[in-house]
Amino acid sequence: MTTLSDLVVQPGEWYFGQAPARISTLLGSCVAVTVWHPILRCGGLCHYLLPNRPTSADALTVPNARYGVDALELLRCEMIGQAPLSEYHISCFGGAVMFSGNQKVGESNAELAHKWLRLHSITPKQEVLGGNKGRKIKMDLATGGIHMEVLDLEWSQGAGI
Repeated sequence: MTTLSDLVVQPGEWYFGQAPARISTLLGSCVAVTVWHPILRCGGLCHYLLPNRPTSADALTVPNARYGVDALELLRCEMIGQAPLSEYHISCFGGAVMFSGNQKVGESNAELAHKWLRLHSITPKQEVLGGNKGRKIKMDLATGGIHMEVLDLEWSQGAGI
C-alpha cells in the first residue's frame, strides 16, 4: 500500500524533502545520487538519464533534471539551503550497461557523478555503479537507510529501464 510519504522519483526527476518520506527509483544506465542529513533528517535524490545537455543551439536554457549537470546542481542548491554539503551522507547508484554495444551512457553517467563528488571534495558513503543489471533504490529519510535491490533480469536490445 502506498501512503502519502511513499514517493517514486522517475527518470529525469529529483526530490528533496523531510522525514518521514520514503523515496524510491528504478535504475539502469541512469544514475541516482542520494543525499541525507543525519541531524536535520532531510534529503533526497536525483535520477538523471544523460550526463550533459545537448550542444545544439536550440537546447533548452532552463535547468532540466534529465541531464546530470542540471540535476546535480538543482539538488546541490537545495542541500546548501539547509546545511553545508560536508554534513550530508551522499551515495551513488546505477550506471549499468543495459544495451549490447552501448556501454557509454552508463559509464558517462557514472563519470559525471565521480567528477561532481571530486569537485565538492565529497567521499561517498556508498557507491554501486556499473555492471549490467538494473537496480531498485529505496531510501528512508527518517533513518537515512538505503535498500538496494539488484534486478535479476535478462536484458536484450530494446528492453531496459
